[in-house]
Amino acid sequence: MSTHAVIPAAPARLDEHRLEALAGFYAANLTLRPRFTKGSRWARRVLAGPDHEAWLLAWLPGQGTELHDHGGVARPAAAAVAVVSGSLTEFTVAPGDFPGLRRKPLAAGDVSVVDDRTVHAMRNDSTAPAVSLHVYSPGLEAMRTYLLDETGLAPSRIKRAGEDW
Repeated sequence: MSTHAVIPAAPARLDEHRLEALAGFYAANLTLRPRFTKGSRWARRVLAGPDHEAWLLAWLPGQGTELHDHGGVARPAAAAVAVVSGSLTEFTVAPGDFPGLRRKPLAAGDVSVVDDRTVHAMRNDSTAPAVSLHVYSPGLEAMRTYLLDETGLAPSRIKRAGEDW
């Protein structure tokens, strides 16, 4: 009898082209209707598989996320965001001597892909509701949030998937 423990293999991470394709496909074939809530954006996991999962999000005007990554060191996830309806703005941290934010407008039909180390935020800056479909690979366990000032990024807190949003 063997006394060696079997360590499960880490799930495969999909490449950015596959993530982008899946986000576009899922967004085009939605059957679940999103809900809009005044307190904060609405989020619901709509699919989970061995190497990725998908979340549907609904955003009222002015709603957004904090600056965050997708899971940190233990099990970071790459992501693709497809805007289903409305428009969103993605803010990505631009490193340098004086770190700042890059602003990227996203309209319905657009897909944005971020790697597993990107720190970014999403916000509905428009006057109309927006819906987006997010695909994470591997599945999203947590997001680390950050504060940004002239000295750079500072970790703020950890938010667990399904518990803190």
